[in-house]
Amino acid sequence: MPVNPSRQCYMIGLQPQELDWVRLLVKLLRHNDPLPAELARQALRYVDQIAESGAAIPDCHPAFRQQQA
Repeated sequence: MPVNPSRQCYMIGLQPQELDWVRLLVKLLRHNDPLPAELARQALRYVDQIAESGAAIPDCHPAFRQQQA
């Protein structure tokens, strides 16, 4: 099925500048070699655990810290 790159997909909580990271993760998850795909899965599990715990992320981006204040 051909993909139309001009179509927009909206995701709640996703900032426009984060879209490239999402694309990279999807690309890694679909990788033919199982090693990059597994690494991406582990990274997503880690991020999910941090988000669920509500723990502060050390050395996070200053803009993120400002939003939390």
